[in-house]
Amino acid sequence: ETFLYLICFWISLATSWNILSGYAGYFSFGHAAFFGAGVYTTATLAATLGVPFLWTLPAAGLVAALLGTGIAAVVFRVRGVRGELFGLLTLAITFVLSTIALNTKIDGGPGVFLAAVPIPTLFGAPATTLYHLSLLVALLSVVAALTIFRSRWGMGLFAIRDDEDVAEVLGVPTYRYKLVAFALSCFIAGLIGGIHAMFVTYVTVAETFSVGLAVDAIMMAALGGTRFWYGPAIGAVIVTSLTQSLTGGESAILNRALIGAILIA
Repeated sequence: ETFLYLICFWISLATSWNILSGYAGYFSFGHAAFFGAGVYTTATLAATLGVPFLWTLPAAGLVAALLGTGIAAVVFRVRGVRGELFGLLTLAITFVLSTIALNTKIDGGPGVFLAAVPIPTLFGAPATTLYHLSLLVALLSVVAALTIFRSRWGMGLFAIRDDEDVAEVLGVPTYRYKLVAFALSCFIAGLIGGIHAMFVTYVTVAETFSVGLAVDAIMMAALGGTRFWYGPAIGAVIVTSLTQSLTGGESAILNRALIGAILIA
């Protein structure tokens, strides 16, 4: 079940990243920020305030979506923030949020323990519940990616990726399309983040707001193909299957090799 959970986890992250960054070409390095927002929303509500775990999940997704929407509403108004500049800005958001969490009661330094938080046994054992929840989020992300891919909205996002200025001239509402895509991307990342908080039972800033997590999601999406709705899911299955069969050192070497191959390609 741990292996299946990890596959669903990475499918959710890679596919949600691809909804904006793959389809519209706005390359984001800040996906860990919105994942982390979901992790700490669940951790704070469940461990500190005693909110039932399942009730924290919608909140985790909404907090991440609202955070992403607020940032995107400003950033997408500035026409010069594209390409590498957009990537660097999203990367900076990760560091800002991690600093805030580390220096406030959200984390405070030692991390947050969730081992005592009860997990409802909806599908048998607690571990099985987490697996089924992650499967639901993975399916949600893939269905959303497919729906967008086949819609007018998806055509608009691809037009933005090819040439945003031309897309605007042709009447594509680029600002609205990007804003909604970013919000949905962040919502899914926050949702799987809330589930992951309970899966690991102990969350820390260093592991949650990890740039490596965002890079791995990007690598999986790129490996499967960012222009295809199913590409990130395929990449996630391949990479997760390979890394789970290797030792820690071998897994790190494989990840670096895959990233290098993708960059060269």
